[in-house]
Amino acid sequence: MEDKKNNVSNSLRKYGKYSSVVFQMLFIIGIAFWGGHRLDLYFETGSNVLVLVIGLSGLCLSLYTTLKRLEILNKEEENAKQK
Repeated sequence: MEDKKNNVSNSLRKYGKYSSVVFQMLFIIGIAFWGGHRLDLYFETGSNVLVLVIGLSGLCLSLYTTLKRLEILNKEEENAKQK
């Protein structure tokens, strides 16, 4: 019975870690596109150049941070299995 509770607890903990990575990625992308849009309005460019440039930069940044975070999470899981 105790093992079942620990197993469920570990599963929920893993779910929380991975879902936080997804929300972090969405947050970075959203802020980048929103910021690009606001800058386009501020500078009155007449096009969506800044939205695209800053938004795609945010996309690249979010992919980089996601991959780094997933690498850290995988190392943590491997260390936990070795113990």
